[in-house]
Amino acid sequence: MIPNAPYEETFDAAPLGGAGVPAAWVNATGKYEVREVNGSKALVKLKIELPFRERARTFIGAPDWKNYTIEADVSAIDKSRKMGDTGLIAQGYTMILLGNHQRVELESWSYEESARFKANFAWKPETWYHMKFESQNLDGGKVRVRGKVWLRGDPEPAAWLVERIDPMGTTQGAAGIYGNALQEVFFDNIKVTPNK
Repeated sequence: MIPNAPYEETFDAAPLGGAGVPAAWVNATGKYEVREVNGSKALVKLKIELPFRERARTFIGAPDWKNYTIEADVSAIDKSRKMGDTGLIAQGYTMILLGNHQRVELESWSYEESARFKANFAWKPETWYHMKFESQNLDGGKVRVRGKVWLRGDPEPAAWLVERIDPMGTTQGAAGIYGNALQEVFFDNIKVTPNK
């Protein structure tokens, strides 16, 4: 069954291995597992040497969700000068924390280069960060999406790191996570909450 919002997954009660991945998640089977990471359980996007399985957009909510915020703790490893990408999906938009490029990108499903927003963000491997990504429907079919990233445990910054108003917005869509496992990437404390 697809969960309702608000939704939260900490993986603390999940079994280790592939059985720990929530069964309702779409496009997760064989691509993730739950593992002990730094003394607590976390979700791992596996490094798989097949192009169609290395990258995954995984959906954790209903396709008619709208006006919500998704948050998660994320981390990655750096090995052989490769660092994976990790991100969040909200209402048809993706905010990606790029490891090798050390930046955040905000993109729509259309992959229009002109609609891709970028901000430099230096992040360290084997360090936990918190990502927050909000989608909000506006008048006239517009959608505002905005996101921020900060070191886990630090106070939340007031400013949004990336922001876009889409004049022809995607007004609904499932929440999700994004992983491009050039090397393994990690997720914990995933939370989806309706906007106030």
